[in-house]
Amino acid sequence: MSQPTALSFGESVVDIYPDVSVVAGSPVHLAAHLARRGWQVTLATRLGDDPHAAEIREVLRRYGISEVAVESDPLLPTGSVTINFGGEGHSFHIHSPAAWDSLELLEVPHADVVCFGSLIGRSPVARSALGRLLAHDFAMRVFDVNLRPPDVHLETIRRGLKAATVVKVGDDELVEVTRSFEVSAEANSLFDLGKNLEWAAVTHGARGAELWHRSGRSWMQPAAEVQITDTIGAGDAFTAGLVHGLWNGVDGDEALAGAVSAAESILGQRGGLPPLES
Repeated sequence: MSQPTALSFGESVVDIYPDVSVVAGSPVHLAAHLARRGWQVTLATRLGDDPHAAEIREVLRRYGISEVAVESDPLLPTGSVTINFGGEGHSFHIHSPAAWDSLELLEVPHADVVCFGSLIGRSPVARSALGRLLAHDFAMRVFDVNLRPPDVHLETIRRGLKAATVVKVGDDELVEVTRSFEVSAEANSLFDLGKNLEWAAVTHGARGAELWHRSGRSWMQPAAEVQITDTIGAGDAFTAGLVHGLWNGVDGDEALAGAVSAAESILGQRGGLPPLES
């Protein structure tokens, strides 16, 4: 079987913790996890001309991710997120504007699979780039509904659901999306919002995840008890595991089990990038 190709589109950032900075962003995490699984991956994003950009490019080189669609912005800084920890987990502030808000994607690289999220919708320029992206044909279109108030753009979510063949949402995001589009708060309601949608996955944190197929079949997978250092990036690891399984034609239960296992594999570390060692 030939090496599958993926295009991961959207924001790239540096997460700034109280004690350390870590390269991050859902598209970056996803690209790295797929690359570690043997995929040929291209990241489409935009960076500033600053030290954070150099950090991100170094990570891309380490994971063997193509930079052919990585743009440079002469004015805006590379994206960053300030992470703070409290009694009930973490909170974060996504700084704006950032270079990825001006992502243009004037040329769309070929790929078997395209992965994109909803956060890109906060910027009109990046929304135009998303339109150019979705005008192209891909064998699989993977949409990550990633609600980060106040950076929530409902039309981008609507467009993503209409275009996607695979969607991943968290359980709280499922409630918000179904409420916004006036359908019942159930995973299979997502199929009413996207005629191309074949698979819908809902993550439930420590309670595991569920996967639905348009045919009505569904699977549940409980989560294992693991020591949690940081949950950031777990959803991206889940998506990568799910994409890898579905692309390779495994049944829904096996694809879901692989996705949950991928998410659990990074919960004991800081940041969402997969370990480089085997």
